[in-house]
Amino acid sequence: MRTKSRTIQRPRLDEDVVPFTEYRRTLNDCFARTARTHRPIVITQNGRSTSVMMNVADFESTWDEIENWRKRAAFSHMIESSRRDFENGDFIDEDELFDSIEKEIESGFVS
Repeated sequence: MRTKSRTIQRPRLDEDVVPFTEYRRTLNDCFARTARTHRPIVITQNGRSTSVMMNVADFESTWDEIENWRKRAAFSHMIESSRRDFENGDFIDEDELFDSIEKEIESGFVS
C-alpha cells in the first residue's frame, strides 16, 4: 500500500549534506529526518556528493510526478506532430479513417 506524501522539498545545504561517517552513525535519525522534513539527505564521501537518501513515500511521489511529466510531454509531442501533418495536408478524411478501422477489426488486429 502506497502512503501519501507531501511534495518533496529541496535539500538545505546547511542541514541536509552529511558525511558518510556521520550518516552511518546517525542512520536512524536520518530516516526520521527525511520522513519529517520531506527533504532528501545528500551523503558525501571524501568531501564529494556521492548519494542521496530520501523517504520511500517521497521517492514514489517523485517518480509518479516524473512519469506524469513524461506522459504530458509525449502527448504534447503527438499533438504538435498531428498539427504539422494537418498543416502539410498529410491527413485522411473520416470515411477513410472508418474504412481503415473496420478493416483492422475484420482482420482481427483490433478487438
